[in-house]
Order: sequence, then structure tokens, then C-alpha cells
Amino acid sequence: MTTQQQDGAWSEPGPQQDWQQHYPPHTEQHQQGYGDQEAYGDQQSYGDQQAYGYQQPYAGQQHIPQQYYARPRTGDSDVEYYVPEYTVVEPEPEPEPGYVLPDVPVSAWSVDNSRSAWISRGALVLILLVQAGLSFRLDGSAFPQEAKFLMSDGELSGLVSQLGLAGARALSLAWALGATALLFGATRLLFNARAGLAAAAMYSVLESTAFTGRYASLHSLSLFLLAAALWLLARTRQASPAAVLLAAPFAALAPFAAYAAALYLPTLTVLAVLTAYRFRGAGAFGRGALFAAATGALCFAGVQLAGTPSGWNVQSTDSAFELLKESAQWGGVVLLVAVIGAVGFIRRARMGEMPWAEGSAPGAIRRSLLGLTMCATALLAPLYQAWLGNGSSLYVHVGFGLLFAVPMAGLGVSRMMGAHFRYPQIGIMIYVAALVIGMAQTRELYRPPDSAAMIGALREVVDTKGEYLTDDPEISAYYLRAHTKPDQWHQAERGPALAAAVKKGSYDVIVLRADSVPEALHGNANYRLLALLRPSDKDGGQEPYRIWVKR
Repeated sequence: MTTQQQDGAWSEPGPQQDWQQHYPPHTEQHQQGYGDQEAYGDQQSYGDQQAYGYQQPYAGQQHIPQQYYARPRTGDSDVEYYVPEYTVVEPEPEPEPGYVLPDVPVSAWSVDNSRSAWISRGALVLILLVQAGLSFRLDGSAFPQEAKFLMSDGELSGLVSQLGLAGARALSLAWALGATALLFGATRLLFNARAGLAAAAMYSVLESTAFTGRYASLHSLSLFLLAAALWLLARTRQASPAAVLLAAPFAALAPFAAYAAALYLPTLTVLAVLTAYRFRGAGAFGRGALFAAATGALCFAGVQLAGTPSGWNVQSTDSAFELLKESAQWGGVVLLVAVIGAVGFIRRARMGEMPWAEGSAPGAIRRSLLGLTMCATALLAPLYQAWLGNGSSLYVHVGFGLLFAVPMAGLGVSRMMGAHFRYPQIGIMIYVAALVIGMAQTRELYRPPDSAAMIGALREVVDTKGEYLTDDPEISAYYLRAHTKPDQWHQAERGPALAAAVKKGSYDVIVLRADSVPEALHGNANYRLLALLRPSDKDGGQEPYRIWVKR
């Protein structure tokens, strides 16, 4: 409440006094024209306004009334100072928002909590189901190598042969799925779960993966053993150096299942060092030496017991350029993504998805060596077989090198998608491209001979006493094992060798795959044509079976 002193008492101001308080005079003459009391009071009030920085309110600004008072005369000792009463005006509260965003939970793929672990496992199961579907869509009669494997005298192949062709293929699929699962585990330990899922997804749709999953042989077992060794190297990277001995038996057994695995034993030795160097420094070299010594000793013992694996150094006349070109078609997409991942990993150790992540990051030198080792491993089988000029099973052996390059490819997909899946469409595009390419290549390569009709025709004319000449002795011996013995079937040749065999007449049945009748059998009086069997798939490029029987 505004007050003013008059005659030693406090009273309400009049209109003129109130106007003088708000609009004080600005000249000395006006100030002298009023009484000393009024002039003094007005001047003091104006001075107070200047001291408190009084300003006129802006347009639209809420006016808060201020309290003014005149000081009493200093000479009057009986007057007490008056403390004015005032009210603090609280600002109006902000209007309530229409909605409130919930708190974002602290989570990320690089945290191995229970929720992310179950999400990863569920995604891995879906990836394995896709892989199984891609393998199961391949079907047909046995390949010659499959029949040879099931008819061989080895202990393992003899055990597998008891399951039959369907059982052996199902076992191959189980080993292939296990290799994919171990690959995910190794990549998760080396990088993170998101890179592991991307690596497993890309590896599951490769041509070599789908092929080996439906191929009755030991290739899938060899891949499983290599994947187990890789996972154990990553799993024991922080343990005692002696723990690396757990991976040595798996690495040593892999070449005896498939000779191509021997090319990747040096890669495992290098990874034994690189995976532990971050935690043990120079002591990681002792770990690598221990792994190499144990693996070498076990391989030497295996050679003494079972002999040297055959086929690893057979030379041929295949074009090196064509072999490298085909290898690029079968694994070029994955290798390209792996190189992108290696470059990104060298430039930056972490993606930055979790800025609060603790722990030291691997150094640039170690990251460079790890990326170079994994990417270069994919080139071992193509370069070695191109040097030999031997393209035998190269479409399968390419997958051995990609087993080591795919972890870096998974990291590349993760980096290209960005932190918190900022660009998921990039990962989807890469996966779909790999899936389409893998499906097309697998369908083109997985073309077993259409031998069902041929086996049905031979079943009526063979027994345990005759001698038989055919282009596919393994297939005939396998499917007709209840009617004949394996040593009754002989490999057919062309040219003078075939003419001499026909002229001698020592074979009761001759089965050839040819578009035309060979010259040796054209108009021959000793043999008659029993059947001409064309394949059911006219676009498959397979030649028809021609069966001759002795008169």
C-alpha cells in the first residue's frame, strides 16, 4: 500500500500527491515551487525509482504494481521507518502437454544382458531355419562322390552309410548348422552380438553353405571342426595360455575330414596370437606357439595312423583365370563387405553406440592385422587351386575361407547400418542380395545325375556274376548293392580304350552318358541298345543315358 508522511502522521495520498510520485518534476524551479516537504518527498521518491531501475512495462507484459514510500525527516527521532507490505506474484504454470514420452531404457546390442541374449538367440534360430530351408530345397539322386563316400571302407563313412543317403545328408545339415552357430559365437566374442548375427545371416545363405548342408560327405564336418577351433580360440583369449590346447584337437582333425582344411591351420595359429594380444601383450606369441606345436603333433600322429589325406596336391589343366573368376562369383560379395568392415574397424575400434562403454579398445596395429588375416584367408583356396589348375570341389572349398572372412563381413554390415540401426535398409539390401545370389548359384551347381530311370532299367539285367562298364560306377554300385558287388563295376573311357573293350566283348552291360552313339558301338553286332533314357530336367544340361547289353 502506497503511503506518504504528512504532519508527522501517515495517511493515504491524495490525487495530486499520487501524480507527483509517479511523475516527479524534472527542473529545479518546479522543485522549489512546492513545499520543502513535498519537494523533498518527490525528489526522494524519484531517486528511489532511479535506484531501483524503474521502467515502464512493455506492451503485452503483465504489470506488477510496485510499492513507493517517502522517507521521513531525519531530524525527527520519534518517527519509525515503515516496512511496506507486498505480495509476490508467482508466475503462471506451464500448460500440461498433450502427451508425455516414456523414459528410454538403457540398452544396446553390445551389452550382454539377459534380454539382449534371448533376442540374439531367437534371431539365430530364425537364421538357422532359413539355412535349413535353403538346403532342404535341394534334392535328387546321389552324386558320384556321395555314392563313393557311402561305399568306402572307412570307419566313419561306414558308420554314416548305415543311415543311407537321406540320413547322411541330414547329418551333413546338422554339422553345417552347428558350424553357423559356432561362427556366431566366435564373432560375438571377437566383436559384438549384432556383428555375430550379421555374420551368421550372410554365411547361412552362401552357395557353399547350402550345398554342403545337402551333400553327403565330410566337408560339413570339417567346417564344423574349423568353426569349433575358431570359437575356442576366441573363448579362451583371456584364459591361461594352456587353455588354447582345447582348440588343437578340433583343428588337427579338420584336414582328415576334408583335405582343404589344412590350408587354414596357419590362419588359426595367427588368430591364436591376435585374439589374446590385447590382454597378454607379448605373451600371446607363446600362446600361438603352444597351439601350433600341439596341432602339429596331433596332425603328425594322424598321418602315422591314417596316412596323408589324398587330393590336396593333385594338379590338372584347368584355367587359372576361370577358376579365379568362378571364385569371385561364389564369394565376391561377402569378401567385398568383409573388406569394408576391415577398413571401418581399422579406422575406429568402436562404433560409438554406447559412449559410456568402458575398457580399453584394441590398438590400430592389432586391428589392421586382424582385418588383413581374416580377409586374406578367403583367397587361400582359390589361389592354391588356381596354381594347381585343379577346380575339383572349388565351389565347396571357397566356403572354408569365407568361414574366416564372414566375421569381418558381419562387422561391416553392422558399421554400415550405423549405431542403433540408423540405416537398417543397408543391412537388408546386403542380406537379400547374398540370399538371391546364393539361391541361384546353388540351384545351378546342385545338379546330381538323374539316375533313377537308369537304375530301374539295370536292375532287370544285372546279377552277381557279370562285368559292367559305366560312366558312373559309384552310383550304380551304390544303388544296386543288393544285386551286385562293387568290384563288378568299372569306369568307362573313350576313344581307343572303349573300342578295345567293345571289341573284346568282356562286359555284359555298357552304360554311357552321351548325346550320340560312340563310333565303337555304332552298328556293333555284339551289343544291342536296350534303352535311351533322357533326363527329366531338359534344361539341366545333362546328357541322356544309353544302355547296351551283350547279345
